[in-house]
Amino acid sequence: MEKPEKYPSFLTAFIVIIGIVFLSQVFSNDFRIKILNIFRGPLKLVSGLSYVLRDVAGFKNSRDENRILRENIDNLEKQVLDLKEFDLENKRLRELLGFRDSSKDRKFVPAMVIARDPSGLIESVIIDKGKGDAVRKDMAVVSGNALVGRVRESGHSIARVLLITDVDSVVSAIAQRTRDEGAVTGNGRDSLIMKYVDLTSDIKEGDEVITSGFGGIFEKGILIGKVLSVRKDANGLYLNAIIKPEVNIEHLEEALVMR
Repeated sequence: MEKPEKYPSFLTAFIVIIGIVFLSQVFSNDFRIKILNIFRGPLKLVSGLSYVLRDVAGFKNSRDENRILRENIDNLEKQVLDLKEFDLENKRLRELLGFRDSSKDRKFVPAMVIARDPSGLIESVIIDKGKGDAVRKDMAVVSGNALVGRVRESGHSIARVLLITDVDSVVSAIAQRTRDEGAVTGNGRDSLIMKYVDLTSDIKEGDEVITSGFGGIFEKGILIGKVLSVRKDANGLYLNAIIKPEVNIEHLEEALVMR
């Protein structure tokens, strides 16, 4: 059986070269130059390889450092987003608490909006409070200092709120400046209509409309919204005021149920 050829390892060759260079130091300059010239190729290869290995190590370190930096940036961006969300939530909650402070003779149940009507046929939302929290049908629901709607149905731990923008919603109201009365109904979109306003009324754009207290569901003085425009109804018998709700219904997240 033939013995396999033995090739000197790279480390052995490197040691031999270094040894030769060291031994050459005891000879003359010409002899050292000749020796170095003979091993110029291997020495150049070893030297170049050392630079390559150094660059590879440096590249790996740079890659690891970049990965760590990217992770830190992602974490910081998430923290900034979380802080912004906390700030917005705190602002909304302060508005809710401000309304509670201005109505200390009333009791409120704070609630979170957990769902919306998926069909789009009814302007309503589901809140995370129900009969177990003393939430009952026809209780008024507000956000900030303004009206959202009323409880239409109540289960044990959830309730459905009919929003003031729904066509079946009717709220007895008055224009705060002129004291003209009317009925505010929803139009299924993002505005309301105050109907049956007297033709002689001075109601105009910018006037605030509040609940009148008639009907027994909504107490007097809750802000509904501001007048956008005024026009006669189809029969010319009354004025209709188009109202922008004070509450951004589409972005409603928290609310208070008035007990």
